Amino acid sequence: MNRLIKLGIIATVALITVSCKKKDLNEGGMPKNIAASSNFTCGTLDAQFGGSPTTSIDLSLGLPLEFAATFNETVSWKIVLRGQTSTAVKTISGTSSVLNASNATWIGNHDELYFFESGEKVSADLIVSGKAGICSSDTVTIVNARNFRVVTPTFMLINGAATSNNSDFEPTNNSSYASTFPTLFNIGGETKAILQADTLRAPEGQYLLRIIGKSTEQNGFFVGGLQSRRNSAASTYFFPTSWTDPDKIYLNVYVRGINGMPFDKDGNQAKPFATLNFECHEDDRGDNSTATNCDYYAKKPTGTGTDHFCPSSEDSWVFKIPVQHTGWKLFSCKYSDLLPSEDFANGGFGNRKLEPQKVCRVQLGMVSSPPFNTVSIDLDFACFTYGAPFDPKK
Repeated sequence: MNRLIKLGIIATVALITVSCKKKDLNEGGMPKNIAASSNFTCGTLDAQFGGSPTTSIDLSLGLPLEFAATFNETVSWKIVLRGQTSTAVKTISGTSSVLNASNATWIGNHDELYFFESGEKVSADLIVSGKAGICSSDTVTIVNARNFRVVTPTFMLINGAATSNNSDFEPTNNSSYASTFPTLFNIGGETKAILQADTLRAPEGQYLLRIIGKSTEQNGFFVGGLQSRRNSAASTYFFPTSWTDPDKIYLNVYVRGINGMPFDKDGNQAKPFATLNFECHEDDRGDNSTATNCDYYAKKPTGTGTDHFCPSSEDSWVFKIPVQHTGWKLFSCKYSDLLPSEDFANGGFGNRKLEPQKVCRVQLGMVSSPPFNTVSIDLDFACFTYGAPFDPKK
């Protein structure tokens, strides 16, 4: 019996040893980390484009920046890219004796909060495992940053037209907010794009959107926001026609937290009681809502217009973001996890079916909870993705 126990223990130890060895290996059989020996010589890091050295790169073309270097032995390495203006960071890593277009390229993506910006210089520092300090460095200027605003089969910004990418709030992409967001709700507040400063940077680009103020509505909740109506034709809706699965559509937006609360136009400092409502309004009936078929419009003054969405009888689905965090944070929510509107007079009395193919308008609105408080929200880069949440690392 003792002999059998001993054999069992030996077998278990052997199995654990093999398992540990497997964990130390990459799929290709190479150890995960190889430190430089005392004989290691660091080569020169060169930024290249198309195989030739370069000092600048146009990342909007969709072509990568390459890095080249040659070592005298195989080592584990990383290249840390830092935007000198944006403070954006991207790290590329690997294990090899050569850096080239096969293992060391960059397409303009980033690892942390901030996006790289057009016109800025980017430092590239080569760091090798087992060797102290920076091995080698190079600097490259971004002529044009990667265009994250391009509409693709899996991405679109909140905008008024598929060819008009405007919800990053940059002036160059927003010649007229009215063309993007036909309705700016300012119920006692202000909704405006503001230029970043040293103490407050926008995650993407140089501008962010701020909604600030105190509600003047009778219930004291709704303060202000933006609304985008996708199309004038009832047969054409907000999302691409292939975006029909509510389990694959994601709402994404960067929201700044409660640190450094701003002051409104009257000198009142905002309090940490704001909630951002990111809403999708569905045209359940599939027609144009008018004063004759929609109680909401029937109660409005003559000449206030019509809409495909009838707030009093069609669905509004809401992504609620209570702003209680600090700093900027990317929030994402699956369409199928959206909440039905709690307000029967504003999208809370539809057919209660998730029908993203019927979304006719999108709204970003701020409410105060508890009501009758001066509140504020800063946001940036509100977008939709299909198949997965927005990931700037990719």
